[in-house]
Amino acid sequence: MTRISPVRYFFTARIHAPYAIVILLVVFAGSLYLVALNPSTGLDDALGMVLFVQMFLASTGFSERARRGHFDPLLTMPGSRPHALIAHWLVSVAPGAMAWVLLCLAAVVLGSTEGWPALAGPRAAALFIVSAISWVVGFAMARGTAGFLWTGALFAALMRRADLVTSISPGVLLFCPFVLMRAGPTEAGPVVAAVLLAFVALLLIWRHAPHLDVYLLERS
Repeated sequence: MTRISPVRYFFTARIHAPYAIVILLVVFAGSLYLVALNPSTGLDDALGMVLFVQMFLASTGFSERARRGHFDPLLTMPGSRPHALIAHWLVSVAPGAMAWVLLCLAAVVLGSTEGWPALAGPRAAALFIVSAISWVVGFAMARGTAGFLWTGALFAALMRRADLVTSISPGVLLFCPFVLMRAGPTEAGPVVAAVLLAFVALLLIWRHAPHLDVYLLERS
């Protein structure tokens, strides 16, 4: 049996909604313009917009489409499920991550000192947290649903607790990673803890892969 590359398969399966890719391109163009105007201060605003779009991009939904047989050619291969879920996550977060990297490199080329730190510091942690939590929460939902729910929850929380964005704790960072986009030093402990919790959430889904209850061709 010919092995199928999970990453290539999900790229060809077009797991992102077309409108989401169009929105990302529009946001990327506007973000690039902000960076060009002011490479130092404009980068945070640019990355913040990409981070918001990533909430929807990473929420591609897996089990809902798997139950409809969209991923049967991949999931029916022996021992392929854990690799399939990891590949699905990688492809889900790839467009937003690519836009993020390109903006950081553009800032570096234009003379900003914030470009390289944004690839490995607290801002990059915010990107990972959003990419992980949005995918995990939206795992059993239709694509984009987790992004809408998360956005609504953030607005509701900020209306009741405006001081939310001024505190730093693992729980706050998991719920509102945008806190990490602000300028100034950030304590490493809560950031590392939030990243580890987001990674553990991913691992729990990946380890559960062999036990997923999806209707495959082999069961029909």
